Amino acid sequence: MKTSRRTFALTSAALLMSFGALAAAPVETAPIRFVADMSADEESAPTEGPATGRAEFTLERETLKFSWVVTFDKLSSPLTEAVVRGPQKPGTNAGVLFELGPKTAASPIKGSVVLNDGQLEYLLAGRMYVNLHTAKWKDG
Repeated sequence: MKTSRRTFALTSAALLMSFGALAAAPVETAPIRFVADMSADEESAPTEGPATGRAEFTLERETLKFSWVVTFDKLSSPLTEAVVRGPQKPGTNAGVLFELGPKTAASPIKGSVVLNDGQLEYLLAGRMYVNLHTAKWKDG
């Protein structure tokens, strides 16, 4: 990954059920947690850079509320956009599904959105990814 671009499939790093939530609520209603670590290794094109990040997402089953905390460090220039894209096909870029925060957000970025049925399908099929754009790398 370029030092300013963090792209990763939400399900590529790990799909984790919250064991704490499972113990507190029936399995049918427990939130689903997604965690991904961001680094140059997650970029589809060969890239190098010191930038790192982590994205933690929670999906509430009953309401489809999708919440996140995205942290990042060592960007090459200021953040200009943080988005979730999809549906991704291998080797291609996808369109923006929703923004994660203000265009000049600082780490950590926190927020939520209610997913529609199509977005839920993309998420569960591993076809969504996060893309952080910077002043230096305008296309992410």
